[in-house]
Order: sequence, then structure tokens, then C-alpha cells
Amino acid sequence: MTLSPSRVFRQCGASFLIALILSRYLPFSFFLSLIIYSVIYILFSGRQLSSSRKQRFLILFLVLLSFSLGQYRYFSFVDKLNKSAIKEAKQVEMEASIISEPVLKTNYQKILVPNIVIYTERFPVYQYGDKLKIKGKLEPLKEFYSYNSIIVSGRMSYPKIELVSSSDSKFSFQKTALSFKNKITHLLQRIIPEPQASLLNSILLGGKHNLTASLEEEIRKSGLSHIIVVSGLHLSIITQMLSNLLGVFCLGNLLNFIISCLFLLGFSLMVGFNSSIIRAAIMAFLLVLSRLNFRLYNPLNALFLAALVMVWFNPLVLFLDLGFQLSFLATTGILLFYPLWNQSHFWQQSFFNNRGAKIIKETTLSCFSAMVLVVPWVMFKTQSISLVAPLTNILVVPLVSLIIAGGFITALFAFIIYPLGLFFGFWLNLIMTYLLKIISYCAKLPFAELYIPYSLRWLIVPYYIFLFLYLRKKNS
Repeated sequence: MTLSPSRVFRQCGASFLIALILSRYLPFSFFLSLIIYSVIYILFSGRQLSSSRKQRFLILFLVLLSFSLGQYRYFSFVDKLNKSAIKEAKQVEMEASIISEPVLKTNYQKILVPNIVIYTERFPVYQYGDKLKIKGKLEPLKEFYSYNSIIVSGRMSYPKIELVSSSDSKFSFQKTALSFKNKITHLLQRIIPEPQASLLNSILLGGKHNLTASLEEEIRKSGLSHIIVVSGLHLSIITQMLSNLLGVFCLGNLLNFIISCLFLLGFSLMVGFNSSIIRAAIMAFLLVLSRLNFRLYNPLNALFLAALVMVWFNPLVLFLDLGFQLSFLATTGILLFYPLWNQSHFWQQSFFNNRGAKIIKETTLSCFSAMVLVVPWVMFKTQSISLVAPLTNILVVPLVSLIIAGGFITALFAFIIYPLGLFFGFWLNLIMTYLLKIISYCAKLPFAELYIPYSLRWLIVPYYIFLFLYLRKKNS
């Protein structure tokens, strides 16, 4: 195998991530771990490089440097967190600003201030950027908790809260984006009835807090939780819509790049910086950057770079954030298995050249390519698996792009010409009603969900080893 910058980048990135994992679960001597990793690396890949001895030593140096950097980053980050962590319960009185959009539930709301998560009454509703005076009991969490890539170590339950200053008096891009999000939500709620409107807003803009507890449970059982988390699927659909719109105006490459970047930033601020949207935004940025420079876009390298950037800023997201883990597993599965299975004789039949059959083919391959890596990890983390997920995904996922486009078009016309908004809302409501019927019916099937004994969780280890060997054989 010949030497290439792309290959060296992947090896160095993998070494960085391996160092983080070893630092968390096997925190032995740095030099001992470095020696062990060096031996494993030389034995595993030393014979695969048809390059000079000088080049092999250079690659080994870069790989070990990345490994050392990974260990340094993990321990320095955790040490900094430990110094600021809440270590004991105590009564506090403090002033702090809300650093993330509050999560609204039926009977309470969840607020994030620096290093602390607060549970309080449902009303009054607070906003991002509000400055609060808080008095109550601060308790330490058993371990660090990650929410939208924000690490917290303490919690307060129903403290006394006073509003010191409202965010309305301050300007910020995130506050403007969230205000725009709220306007879209209110417009759609005026046109589409419940619970269709809540499900639509969750698909468009993310956030399970729009949903009732029973509907959220049905979505989970039917294996469709990913459609109510704004992710790369949503961003790719909306980015494609923007690209088509910009293409009509025949703008220059630089102007297209600037508008696309502003859109990516605005949309990410609007829906919240969860792990999946950060990953998708980084990959989308690299895509529009490659178009600006007329360079080839390698999605696997872009995914790897997105992971490295996110993990560098917050190493614990690799271990604590299930959304981060599932987002990267799903995308990796699609990038690795979709092209492999698409080349099989069955999917190359002329029947799948028809538009309807092609949609079924793409949906089926995308769903199963994502699930091949995601499902075992979900089973490992939750000890349950949705048996109806393949069916529900095939029935629902092809409509997601239509729902997203229809939702934004309906909101736009409802703002400009309200009767046209009602017209589009009528058809969109039919689609949402169909979606709710599918979710409700499949979730109530007696075999919808299977619970896995705790002892069987570790079967994922030989499973992932088998997948690794399968890929190596197919790509050799």
C-alpha cells in the first residue's frame, strides 16, 4: 500500500483517538502505553507501506506524536474540569446567565448555566441569555454530564430564581436565530393541529420537549428517534435546497461560499449545537470549501476531521455523548457499506432505475448501512433494540425530505400569504397524520422492542471485529 497524505492523516487521527480511549480506561504510565502502542502499530502496519525506510520512520514519528498529543489533551482537559467541578453539596446564592436554550417539559423546565444544570417550574419560561439570581442547594453529579457538548458537574432542583436582566435587551446572533426558530414554530402551530404540529416542529428544528411523553416513547419503540434529532440528514436536505436556490441566481463561487457559511452558522445556532449538527456543519463547511477551491471532497476524511475537531475541544464528548457516538457510527456506516452493497448484482438490476424503485433502493441501503453500526451500540448502551425499525425507516425516511421542505415552505407562505400557507399546511398535515399512524401502529406491536440481557451486551465485540474483517476482505 503506497504512502499518501490521506492515509497518514487517518493513521494520525486514529492514534489520537486511541490515546484518548486508553487514557480514560487504562490510565497507566504514559511511556508504557506509548511503547505498547508503538509495538502494536509496527507489527500491524509496518509491512503495508511500500515506501522507503525514511518515510516509514517519518510516519511512525507522526503517529506517535499524535498519540502523545491525545494523551496530553485528555489529561489536561480532565484536570481543568476537576479543578472547577462541584465536589460537595452546599447552599449557594449566585448570578449566572443561561448558556443554552432551555428545555421545556410538561411539568418543568431544564436550564443550563456554566457548570450547572437547573430543574425548575414550567413557568415563567426563561430564554437563552437571561441573567438569573439563583438561591438554593447545589449538589454534585456522580460523574460529568454532557449536554449539547456542554459539560456540567452540578445540579440544582427547584431553587429560588429571580430574573436580573432579560436577553431581550442584548443582541446576539444565537438569540436572533432562536427568535426566528420560535416564529417558525408558532406559524406552524397556527396552521397544523396537534399532535402533528409538535412532531413536525421536532423533525424540522429538533427537540423532544415538543412531544408528549407517550408519543416520545412510541417514537423510540418504533426506531425513529433519529428523525426528531436535527442531524446531517436535515442539514444535507436544507443545504441542497439552498444550493438549488443559489444556482438560479448564478452567483460567483466566493459569494456562494459566504452565503452557504452564514446559512450553516445560522441554522446551527437556530436548532442548537448538538453533536450531530456540529458534525454535519463541519462536513458541510468542508464540502462548500472544496467547491470554492475546486478540490475533491473525501467524505470519510471530512468525517474524521469533524470528529477530531469536536474531540479536541471536548474530549469527554467521545465517552459521555450518545448523540455524538450514534451520529458518527451512522455516518461511517453509510460511507463504508452503502457503496459496497450498492455494487451487488441485486441492486444493479434495471428495475431499480425507475424513479420509485430507486427511492426504495436508496432508502433501504441508507437505513441498513447506518443500522449495521448503530444498532449494536444502541443495544450495548440501552439493553434494548427496536425490531420494527427496518420497516418503519423504509416507510418513513423517504418522506423526511418532503416534510422538511414542506415545513419551511408552509411557514414561509404563512408569513407572506397566509391562505397559501393554509393550502400547503393541509397537504403537510396529511403526511404528518400518516407518519403518526405508522409510529402508533408499529410501536404497539407485541414484538416491537426486544430487551437484551446485560451479559449479552459484550457480543458487540466479536460483531465489530467481524465487520472489520469483512470490510478488509471486500476492499482488498
